[in-house]
Amino acid sequence: MNAWNDPAELRAFLARFDHMFPLQGVQRRRAYLFFKGWTPAFAGLCERIDTLLGTDKRSFEWTHVREKFGAPSLAYRMEGQARFAVNSHRPAEVTRVPCEPIENFDPVAVAIQEQILQAEVELRTLCIICGGRSTITNAQGPWVSLCAKHQAAVFPHGLNDRAGPVWMAAELEEGTRPDDQGE
Repeated sequence: MNAWNDPAELRAFLARFDHMFPLQGVQRRRAYLFFKGWTPAFAGLCERIDTLLGTDKRSFEWTHVREKFGAPSLAYRMEGQARFAVNSHRPAEVTRVPCEPIENFDPVAVAIQEQILQAEVELRTLCIICGGRSTITNAQGPWVSLCAKHQAAVFPHGLNDRAGPVWMAAELEEGTRPDDQGE
């Protein structure tokens, strides 16, 4: 899987799935953070979710797309509830444990939740810069998911804060949008 490096590619993806990314301006920049190496897999997740939703989008929207301690942090909102539990906090695989359906139980919501959990498992193994196989480590800085090449290239210089070189190398920004002007 190749990393995305072109902001135009990200803008086209976000335009195609604009119903999933409703936040604008400052709120948008705070809620959605895209990494070059993770964006192709995340885009595939959005494709699968859109297919599951079909014509009834159930008001699906991402409320939070970020990274925390080297792992993806994905949050969403939609109509309907997924009623199942996951086998552990950070699983190596996703195992569905069905719960009793309730009045507004939605099988599509279950399928979407399962897709998101599987994508989170996959993203934990991808370098945030290049999309290559990685491990989450804090060997020389904060927790981050990097391949061996990027661990060697970034960590020897140290990484003390969010503005460090690994984050600058990994983040894929939309670029200027008309709705961002004047803020």
